[in-house]
Amino acid sequence: MKKFSLLLGTLGGAMAGYILSNEKLRKQMSEAPNAEAMAKMLGEQLTKDGKKVAKEVKSFVESDDVQKNLKKAKAFASKKLGVAQHELEKYAKKGMKEAKKYAKQGAKKMKAMV
Repeated sequence: MKKFSLLLGTLGGAMAGYILSNEKLRKQMSEAPNAEAMAKMLGEQLTKDGKKVAKEVKSFVESDDVQKNLKKAKAFASKKLGVAQHELEKYAKKGMKEAKKYAKQGAKKMKAMV
C-alpha cells in the first residue's frame, strides 16, 4: 500500500508541476465551465505534449552516442553474466561435493545403527 500511495503522490506532484509550468493550459482551465471540461483540456494537452516528448526520446535513443554506450553496456552485461555463471557453477559443484560427503556419512551411521 505504501508503494501505491507513493506512486499517487509522485503522479500528483508531476501533474501539478506540469499544470503550473504551462501558462496557456492554466488560463484555459480557469475559463472552463466544469471539471469535465478541465479534464478534457488537460487530456488533450498531455496527448499533444506526450507526442513531442516521445519524438524527442526516440531521437535521443537513436543517436550515435547512446548507441555506442548501449553497445558498451551490452558487452559489460554479457561479461558479468559469464562471470556470474562461472561462480554459480563453482558453488553448485562445491555444494554437490558437500552433499555427497554428508550422504555417505549418513549412510554409514544408518548401517551402524541397523
